[in-house]
Amino acid sequence: MLIDSRLLQVFSVVAEELHFGRAAQRLHLSQPPLSQSVRKLEEALGVQLLERTTRTVRLTAAGVELQRRIQQMEAEHEATVRHVRQAASGEAGQLTIGLTPSAAYSNVPQALFAFRQRYPGVMLDLQEMNSSEMPDALHQRRLDLALLRPPFADADLAPVLLYSEPMVLALRRDHPLASKRWVTMEQVLDLPLVGYARERSRYFSQVLRQMIEAAGKPANIVQESMIPTILTLVEAGFGAAVVPASLARMRMDILAYVGIRGRGAFRAELAAARHPDHPNPAVDAFVAIMREIKQQAG
Repeated sequence: MLIDSRLLQVFSVVAEELHFGRAAQRLHLSQPPLSQSVRKLEEALGVQLLERTTRTVRLTAAGVELQRRIQQMEAEHEATVRHVRQAASGEAGQLTIGLTPSAAYSNVPQALFAFRQRYPGVMLDLQEMNSSEMPDALHQRRLDLALLRPPFADADLAPVLLYSEPMVLALRRDHPLASKRWVTMEQVLDLPLVGYARERSRYFSQVLRQMIEAAGKPANIVQESMIPTILTLVEAGFGAAVVPASLARMRMDILAYVGIRGRGAFRAELAAARHPDHPNPAVDAFVAIMREIKQQAG
């Protein structure tokens, strides 16, 4: 049954005032139309809502329940309007982010924490996947935002560089080069190296290959793996590895991380991509936080 909202409004004011005269003044009505509206509502519901005498107006049990329900509806209406406006401004709703596994060691966790603090009304859904899978996920609207390695982002996804870090040499602390602050890529290529399995770590496999080509010297790859297992192999003594600097927080009791200078020194990059026809204001809010953190880091 649909009830005229105007009748509910009239009843709500009468229930608050418990006085037809004051209620009529608030509603800018004369008393006869007001009384008629209450009767129409009672007839529509098939119950008595008010007990009226010449001196008093009281709510019946049905009237008390209807007043409570109207107040609840008004609160829900206000909440709905608020949530809709928050969704339009990126302060509510859901944000589904595709995350390349190695990004977990960058400033992304810091950005996620800051976002959750600033926008508690937005539910974050993180989907871990390889960078090569994310463009399709964006086109299929399964992701709102992709944090991926730049070479995999289509031009129509408008990738924006959000994070950049140097590649460094990871080796055991008992290695002769562990005390150095910097080494050259030529020195790195004199070492047995743990490289990247191309099928599981395409981006870093490509970066390492470019570093080797730039140095103009062959590499001695003794094993291939992926982040973070590659550090386990370094710790086990298989060889050294060229890794993004953000990994330097891991296994610091056993491993040392040395900067790489000169020819062959490369940086790993992380980009944000989105589908232009799939707007979600929360994307802009998250990207803004990532940029803030990038600026703070210099």
